[in-house]
Amino acid sequence: MVTLVDTDLLPPSERRPAQVGARLEAAIGSRVRFPGRRPPTHARMDVWDLGGLTVTRADLTGELELTQSARQARQDVEPLVSFAVQEVGEALQDHLGGRRVVPVGGLTFTDVTSPYEYRWSGRGVCRSLQIPVARLGVPVDVVRRALPLARQSPLHGLVSAHLQQVTLHAEELLDEPMVQALASATVDLTRALIASAVDTGRAAQDAAAETMLSQVRAHVRQHLTDPDLDAARVAAALAVSVRQLYRVCSAAGFSLEQWVIEQRLEGARAELADPGSRGRPIAVVARRWGFTDASYFSRRFRAAYGVTPRESRQAGQAAPTVPRRGR
Repeated sequence: MVTLVDTDLLPPSERRPAQVGARLEAAIGSRVRFPGRRPPTHARMDVWDLGGLTVTRADLTGELELTQSARQARQDVEPLVSFAVQEVGEALQDHLGGRRVVPVGGLTFTDVTSPYEYRWSGRGVCRSLQIPVARLGVPVDVVRRALPLARQSPLHGLVSAHLQQVTLHAEELLDEPMVQALASATVDLTRALIASAVDTGRAAQDAAAETMLSQVRAHVRQHLTDPDLDAARVAAALAVSVRQLYRVCSAAGFSLEQWVIEQRLEGARAELADPGSRGRPIAVVARRWGFTDASYFSRRFRAAYGVTPRESRQAGQAAPTVPRRGR
């Protein structure tokens, strides 16, 4: 995490409206105004790099307006799509011909190549994630058509839940070995949301299903060592019903339960082959990878690899150090 602005650390002489506004503009890239002509009593801006995607958190108390004119939008070097979650306070957004009140927990979409306004009064906290349009592989004009329609997409709930979690836990996710896979899944989800918003045909439905499978795999990989991981928890994390989850998996010929077991076996196999785990009891390794029944673990392990966990460890069998990335 990098803190770009924190007025609590500035001397009083540097907290005047123009100076604070200039610091925020440099951090945000938008024009910053304080309508009451009073500086905010508190302003802090933190930023994270999540696999090439920028996550920010703005915490400001006062009257704030973030604006971008048509002229400023045309001057942007790199087109971006910004997804913002209002964490504290109520905000108002004007963008792409529409105005909406953004409640706590509300999600907004912004094409930064178009004019916009975003404002609040009092204390407001907003988390955002920015994705370069070039990384989405979608023309800017398609993005503009899609964003006002995104809330009608069947993927809106799924994408909203994903972005809520990613922006909320950005600091912890930086240390995850799967951060690049998470960033790729985020881009895939966003691309599918845009496609489904402008196309209600079969192609959009296929994109939605494939995106959900990608999200399922990403969530499972992050929670492989959770013994309580099951279809209900995966569905809840993705903001879909268990029935819908099973329907999508079945249509793709994908068995969620079997895939979870396979991934856990790979993880346990890799740990058993690691010289650093030699003093760790096999039952402990099994539990760490979600197998609460040691006998069941041993049977599944032997069925998968032709040897028992103990024989695998003794042979020093070569294996990857992390579970395979899936099919």
